[in-house]
Amino acid sequence: MMTVKRLLLLRRRIDPLLVGLSAVLFPLYMPAPVAVAVIFGACGLYVAFSSRRRLRRQMTSPAGMVMVYTLFSAALMLVRGEFNLDNRQLGFMGLLLGVSFISPGLCLVRRPLRHFVIGARLGSVATFLLALTVAMILAHAPDRYGGGGNAAIMAFLVLIGALVASIDLEKPPRFLPNGMQYLALSSFPVFLTETRAVLVLVPAIFLVEFFCRTEQWRPHLRKTRFVMLLAGLVALLLLPQVREMLIERFFSVYDYYIDGGEHADMVSGDIRLTMWQAALVVIGDHLLSGVGLMRMFGLMTEAAGDHASLIEGYKHVHNFVLQELLANGVIGLLLLASIPVVFLATVWRKTPDAVLRRSAVYVLGSLGAFGLLHDPFYHELCLSTIMLFVGVCLAQFHRWDMLTPAAAKRL
Repeated sequence: MMTVKRLLLLRRRIDPLLVGLSAVLFPLYMPAPVAVAVIFGACGLYVAFSSRRRLRRQMTSPAGMVMVYTLFSAALMLVRGEFNLDNRQLGFMGLLLGVSFISPGLCLVRRPLRHFVIGARLGSVATFLLALTVAMILAHAPDRYGGGGNAAIMAFLVLIGALVASIDLEKPPRFLPNGMQYLALSSFPVFLTETRAVLVLVPAIFLVEFFCRTEQWRPHLRKTRFVMLLAGLVALLLLPQVREMLIERFFSVYDYYIDGGEHADMVSGDIRLTMWQAALVVIGDHLLSGVGLMRMFGLMTEAAGDHASLIEGYKHVHNFVLQELLANGVIGLLLLASIPVVFLATVWRKTPDAVLRRSAVYVLGSLGAFGLLHDPFYHELCLSTIMLFVGVCLAQFHRWDMLTPAAAKRL
């Protein structure tokens, strides 16, 4: 007979595996992490509402800001008469609200962040090997690598996996050591996706992290780091594939929009510009509370005029700032922006680990930068992955809070 005690003992063994498995799978663009996030969110709802003390702790944590934002969004939908199942905004707000309870749902996992990091390391290595295999089999295929889905989303998830994997652990597994190798490995699948927004982020983050980590080197070794970086850059540029991709994805943009060249294929750029210009017109008329997702593209199509055919059939504007202004107005954007601010403040207050602090900045900074050309907030896997990272960190911080002041905060 399965008693409550036996069920809890069983979950103590299963929950860490689920945390690790979700981190293995999201860089591979597998949908299972969404289910894992929902499971822990549902468990967290039960735990949080089981006592006033736990509910108060949830409300005063960064997850409390998520609740305020989602309830504000739901209130606007109710006022507009759009509170129905046909509204995809309602579905995403419901998902966001549910997975914001991931942290209390991890109450049976002793070292949640450690399991998540180890899983991300396995996932980063597996993603590199899979991308390498695909590149060898389809050596002459012109298509961007998308892992079976959207290439841009694939690139973003690979980057997030590498950033999580780069968090240092005490006594890491022998074959999954600490270091920057996961960022280096991630550069190959990101290169195959040819996603501009992430192709810029990977070397920028690698450069900052390289200088931060090499500050611990001996003085005579620190002097060589510029030579190492220059040698690595030259070696990359000597590869014909790298040069051709940079010309196609970056210099072609300059040639088309600045020099007036017409040979490049800039349809995606024209679509984005049309969306953004139309969105600004609509936002100007509904700045305070937006218009909601259901009316958004109808109004944008009117504002686009002769270019309306370019934006027909799309569901988001490929810019999270404009999307949020359209959906919930300035108030909604301010509430959304407050979530990462409160979370980063919590990270700074709760952990002395500089690597973990930088990783949190990289993850949320990458989310914001990527969101300027895409909209990860309305993609189930992206949303669940980010909330898993936030929930795992908050659960780890709560574990540390239960330690005595003299106890070390270890990962």
